[in-house]
Amino acid sequence: MTTVKLEKLIQASPSEVFHYFTNSTALRDWLCDGATAEPKPSGRLYMWWNSGYSTSGEYLQLEKDKSISLTWFGRGEPHPTRVDVTLKKKKGGTLLKLAHRKIGKSKKWEDIGQEYEKEWTKALDNLASVLENGPDLRITTRPMLGISINEFSAAVAEKLNVPVSQGLRLSGVVEGMGAQKAGLQADDVIIGMDGHEITGAGSFSAYIETKRAGDVVEVTFYRCSEKLTSRMTLSGRPIPGIPASGSELSEQIGQVYHRYEREIESLLNHASEEDCARKPAPSEWSANEVLAHLIHSEVGWQNAVTEIIDGHEAAYDDWGGNIQARIDGTVATFTTKGELFNELKNHDAETLNMMAHIPAEFLTRKGKWWKLAFQADQNSYHLQTHLEQIKAAIQATTK
Repeated sequence: MTTVKLEKLIQASPSEVFHYFTNSTALRDWLCDGATAEPKPSGRLYMWWNSGYSTSGEYLQLEKDKSISLTWFGRGEPHPTRVDVTLKKKKGGTLLKLAHRKIGKSKKWEDIGQEYEKEWTKALDNLASVLENGPDLRITTRPMLGISINEFSAAVAEKLNVPVSQGLRLSGVVEGMGAQKAGLQADDVIIGMDGHEITGAGSFSAYIETKRAGDVVEVTFYRCSEKLTSRMTLSGRPIPGIPASGSELSEQIGQVYHRYEREIESLLNHASEEDCARKPAPSEWSANEVLAHLIHSEVGWQNAVTEIIDGHEAAYDDWGGNIQARIDGTVATFTTKGELFNELKNHDAETLNMMAHIPAEFLTRKGKWWKLAFQADQNSYHLQTHLEQIKAAIQATTK
């Protein structure tokens, strides 16, 4: 048996580092894409990655703020291994020592051991970044296509005349970024990138994490029943400046919210009630239905912020769809374009006030604060996509 040994000095307290090894939400913030954890002797631990790798095991020993020992049995590995982590105060931070033990000596184990060393090194660098400064390196180093995505299923595929039921369906593209320059558009369904099958958000995330800004990839996609390919240059990911307080974040994203509100209001003012209520096509949303979706999205974002602050965030295997019954219910409740728009503005205002009242204590949790502020900034892409959708819906019904 052999052992991979690593050390990392992290400028954070032992209690913070300990938490990030023993809390399922915190594990997702630096190590994996999904996790369940029961931090007690014989307590379960299961983690998985979008790449398809997963590991199961249990906590063997836990000494609060000092050490963690656990078993590790990765997918496709010959037998379980063991991970021991010790934490010691040093130079105002924590000296973390990690030993991944019981690695076999066969050729297969040699490759696995090298992968352990590579991935643990990256993960501990990310843990230090998250705890010391906030940024998740898996995000900041990952390129962008410049897309927003929509639900995709066999039923949606049939409506779009797409001959596959798995893929990444676009709801829009961002002006000036790789996808738009490559000619992709709303309702295109990406099924492959450089020969790698794309079946949904998980496989897409796993693939794009292996690329860097400036890489050129060949994208295979369906537009209705036609299978197309296009070469795309991956865009760099704009990383916003992170505000110093909740009130500053509220002001920063408030400028974006108010700009889109003005643009939506202008579109609605130049359209009749009938124009806003009419669907451009049976399978497409009316302007009013898009407003309902934006209302639901804002409520969902408020729930997500609550979970981030609370430290217990839900994890999902894939993106959920939009439930038409919920859209219909909102449109039936707020029966005019003005009522729907006012309801959207009320939820926007609630979000901004929620941000302004984020407790100062939360800002000391740098990784959580960075994640919240970063995700808040990304909402502009979603708003732009649906602004264009409202515009297109109104134009289609007034022709």
